[in-house]
Amino acid sequence: MSKEDEDVKIKKVRILGGIVGFIVAVVFYIGIPLFFEQYFIPNYQDIIKYDVVIEWKNIIPLFDRWLYAGIPCVILGTITWAFPKGSRQRFLASTVYLAASILWLLYVINFGDLTDLINVTVNGNTFEVGIVLTFMLYLIVLFRALKFLIIYGVYKDERRNYLDGE
Repeated sequence: MSKEDEDVKIKKVRILGGIVGFIVAVVFYIGIPLFFEQYFIPNYQDIIKYDVVIEWKNIIPLFDRWLYAGIPCVILGTITWAFPKGSRQRFLASTVYLAASILWLLYVINFGDLTDLINVTVNGNTFEVGIVLTFMLYLIVLFRALKFLIIYGVYKDERRNYLDGE
C-alpha cells in the first residue's frame, strides 16, 4: 500500500469507538469521585453502626484532584478510542494518554504522601490513618509504564489489518 493510500485511510475516525471511550473515561475519572463525594462519604454513619466518629481530613481533596485532573484524561481517552487499532494516530494518542494517566495517578495520590487522610475516634480514642507510598508508588508507575509494551504490541498486531482495510 502506498503512502497516499495510507494518508487517505488515516482520515477514518470511529465515532462509536470515541463514544465508548468517552463513556468509559467519564465513569472512571468523573463518576467514581463524584459517587464517593456525594453518596459514600456523607453517609458513612449509615454504614458504621458502632460508637465511631470518622473525620475525613484530606480524602475530599484527593477526590477533587481525581475529578479535576481526570478531565484531560477523559479528552485523551475519547481521542484514543476514536482512532482505529493499528493506526499511527491511535499509537501516538495511546502513548500520550498513558503518560497523562501516569501523571494523573501521581497527582491524585499526592506523589505518594497520603498522610493525615482520616481521623477515626473509637470510644474516645483517636487514631490517625495515613499512608506514605514509596516502594508501592514505584511499582504502580512501573506497571503503568509497562503498559506501553501492550500499546506497541496492539499497534504491531493490528497494523496489517489496518493497512488492508479490515
